[in-house]
Amino acid sequence: MKSVKSLATLTLCLLSAFSTLVVLDTQRAKAGKTCSNRTLYGTYVNQSEGYINYTQPYAITSIITYNGDGTSGGTVLANSVAGNVTTNVATRGKYQVNSDCTVTISVTRNNGTTANFSGVIFDDGNKFNVTQTDAGTIVNLKGERIRN
Repeated sequence: MKSVKSLATLTLCLLSAFSTLVVLDTQRAKAGKTCSNRTLYGTYVNQSEGYINYTQPYAITSIITYNGDGTSGGTVLANSVAGNVTTNVATRGKYQVNSDCTVTISVTRNNGTTANFSGVIFDDGNKFNVTQTDAGTIVNLKGERIRN
């Protein structure tokens, strides 16, 4: 009877240790994942808000397709700066994804204005958060993939 309990205890200890190793290996694999331009691929809905010229409230909703090769294109559906709204503005852009999943994005609107962003991609490339890096701006943008 004592040897059966000892065997059962040993079995539970071994199963517990094995489970811990599997979890650690899975986390290590996720932590070791690298990103590239291909990570940012598909169509994303983007929402941003903040301030332009430090004082003018700003909000934007856009749909952008990232091509997986460092280029993008899309449409700003609605853009509001201090209550002045424009709609359906075409954009084109370029981006660079680093192996640590940080990203820089540059977007040019069809009126010639450019916005530059820096941030991080996460959730296996399904989401990103970036902050505009142009002088006079306090703008944060979040993107979420809606289709590949």
